[in-house]
Amino acid sequence: MKRLCIFLPICVVLAGCVHHKPYHNVKLESSLLWEISGKGLKSPSYLFGTNHFIGKKFADSLPTIYEKFKTCKAVVGEIIIDTADIRKVRSNWLLKGNGLLEIFTFKEFSTIAQSLKRNAGLNLINFSNLKPAGVELLFLKAIAPKFISATNPSLDQYFQDEGRKHGDKIIGLETFDFQNDLIFGAPIELQKKHLLSTVAHLNRERENIDSLFKFYNRQDLNDSANLMLTNQGFTQEEMDKMIKDRNLNWLNKLQGIIKKQPTFIAVGVAHLLWDCGLINQLRLKGFTVKPVKI
Repeated sequence: MKRLCIFLPICVVLAGCVHHKPYHNVKLESSLLWEISGKGLKSPSYLFGTNHFIGKKFADSLPTIYEKFKTCKAVVGEIIIDTADIRKVRSNWLLKGNGLLEIFTFKEFSTIAQSLKRNAGLNLINFSNLKPAGVELLFLKAIAPKFISATNPSLDQYFQDEGRKHGDKIIGLETFDFQNDLIFGAPIELQKKHLLSTVAHLNRERENIDSLFKFYNRQDLNDSANLMLTNQGFTQEEMDKMIKDRNLNWLNKLQGIIKKQPTFIAVGVAHLLWDCGLINQLRLKGFTVKPVKI
């Protein structure tokens, strides 16, 4: 079960195949780091879009990120990353009863098992009590580039670890339980649908993830937004639950946080995009949000 830990937070992972009614694009300059100022702020704060599969070496290669990071007194993430939380909620990852063999037909189970073995080298029978969302994450881990390791922690974890070293305040915009429920609390029929779709279109998923990595490395938010909008997979309601609703909830919290101290905000890059993204929403609230060349 430890193999699932890197998938929380999960927004970028699941936002790769989006929805039927697109959000409105807002043309953005090419940058992952944005300065927030104005509206009475005494010092600027910074908004950075992470990719949850990319590690600290990426930030180390762009020293301007760390220079701005050091000017802040608080670090904000989607959640406070704590392995103890993962241990507490593992029971929510598991099915009751006979597991996957009970909820899938024999043909469906066999198709999933063959694909998991071929693409991840894993035996599905060893994960037969895992909810479909968990199995889907195993597939996504298998097809994503391998950048995270013990010596190259995810960007989200890296910034929080560095903040602790500096004595910064570490703030989570939502709880681990909330994110866990977002994935594993969805109706089983919906989880089944998404898993079967992932298996059926795994090559497309691989291509999408590879493209998103390329766009991320060149800090191209517009191409990222366009790719996410051209792929079908989530309904409007599902997408709003993962992106828009959370953005608006975070926005209310962030306004109070950045007024108290200069803050480094590190959240999945998908939360920066479109008209519902944090960049546009902060601007609508009267803040000046401009790209930082890194």
